[in-house]
Amino acid sequence: MFPSYVVHVMEGRARLRHPALRLDSVAGAAISLLKKQGGVRDVRSGAGSLLLTLDPQADLVAICAALDKAVPQLASCSGAEVRGACGAVRRISGLWAVGADGKRAIMGVSPRKFEVRSMLGFAGLCLSALASGSKRLHITAGLAWALLAARHVWVRRKAL
Repeated sequence: MFPSYVVHVMEGRARLRHPALRLDSVAGAAISLLKKQGGVRDVRSGAGSLLLTLDPQADLVAICAALDKAVPQLASCSGAEVRGACGAVRRISGLWAVGADGKRAIMGVSPRKFEVRSMLGFAGLCLSALASGSKRLHITAGLAWALLAARHVWVRRKAL
């Protein structure tokens, strides 16, 4: 089984993410060790993460075991609570939380899914208010939907 800092593995690639990798000394030690490991073709660093390009026959479990021995900060979760690593979930406020992958969540849902579900909810409320004859609620829900839809299109305008 892979350590908790291995967040993504696919054929020929692996992503390692840990808050300790944000420190230059830890990232530098990890990179120098990984470049010497058999089966590792390339190591690229990111913000608190490393992307490994691997040979097809590479043993990632053995590579991670050697990495744990050489860089003990990765084996422990001390100080990792800041970004929610090692399976911890940290509450920011009542509805917001940071998951184990360091990403934000609103009521357990990603912000993008929450936005889309809110748009669908306001559209449904607008239509049901129209059907029930509540003109004021229909207009209010329609305006809320229009604002959310305009923001959605503006944020994703390059993808359209």
